[in-house]
Amino acid sequence: MSPSLRRAAASLLAAAALLLLSIRAWESVEPLPASLSVMGKFWRAGTTTRLLNSRLFRRDPELGAALVARDRRLPLGADVVLTVPPSLPDAAAEEMRRKAAFVLAPRRVTLARGDTGRAEFSIAALPAVPAGPR
Repeated sequence: MSPSLRRAAASLLAAAALLLLSIRAWESVEPLPASLSVMGKFWRAGTTTRLLNSRLFRRDPELGAALVARDRRLPLGADVVLTVPPSLPDAAAEEMRRKAAFVLAPRRVTLARGDTGRAEFSIAALPAVPAGPR
């Protein structure tokens, strides 16, 4: 078998394999117009929308919306206290604190237990500590 014939056979075999893989890939994904539509919605969405639709806040959108609102209003130097009800388990409270720390960075977020009213949580700026005499 001549080298040119071998090259032609290898090219034909590679092209057939590539065609078979592309057909299977095309069948396994959403139609192209649907994919392009989702891509367009993603890029048109703002940072806030992407954050609230992320896995981080999928189960707790109220917390995400409250954190985004506080992030806009509080100065970067203000520390924040996240108050949760005493009945909330420690693991869930710590998860909420970590989410708050992620969104409100570089502010420090501390966790407190107390009355939150009808809400599951409350977020407030820590009062500024008065400077002592120098």
